[in-house]
Amino acid sequence: MLYEEDVEMRSETFKRKYEGKRVIMHDMTNIHAYAFTDADLQRLTWNDYYGENCFKGGVWTLPGGLHGTYTLWPGAVSDSDYNRRAGYMDEQREFQNKDTVEGEVKPFMNIYDKGYRAKMAAYKAGKQEVLQPDWAESDRRFNRIETLGSASVASDRGGNERSVNVSKRAGYISRGFQPNMCPVRMNKAWRTWGFQSNFMFKPVL
Repeated sequence: MLYEEDVEMRSETFKRKYEGKRVIMHDMTNIHAYAFTDADLQRLTWNDYYGENCFKGGVWTLPGGLHGTYTLWPGAVSDSDYNRRAGYMDEQREFQNKDTVEGEVKPFMNIYDKGYRAKMAAYKAGKQEVLQPDWAESDRRFNRIETLGSASVASDRGGNERSVNVSKRAGYISRGFQPNMCPVRMNKAWRTWGFQSNFMFKPVL
């Protein structure tokens, strides 16, 4: 979606908050898979966070309400590694270079959860920006600015959590990856549903 189209579709709150910013929110989610008997597949698909064998895919949301999905990867991949290697950062760089605003390149501002290590990857991909909740050691309290900033980001990312929910509503996807299923077909269904769902449900934001 073009920058001007996204701005036009934003709520008044997002128009004020992110005025002049090209914003995109990123998240990851799991698609359940059965326990593989092959040791390599078991290792590649087991995820400690979810406590199961799974595939992981990226979910993105624009402030204007449009959302979509990225390719499924084996579940053992970390969020940061997926973000760095999946290729969408380079796609965003190419898009921002083409969709200029008054002749100037407007880099993406990527909003992540605090678990991502994404600043360097974003900067290398066309000097994109990163916004995420502040992180602190367990024995240190947040100061006032950190608390307000983290709360604001968390509130905005609630829309992306709804995108994740919508992206998994299709029965074929919600049942998970079963024995004798084709992983290529599963990925195609995941990507297709991520786009199709925009026309079936109310906007997530």
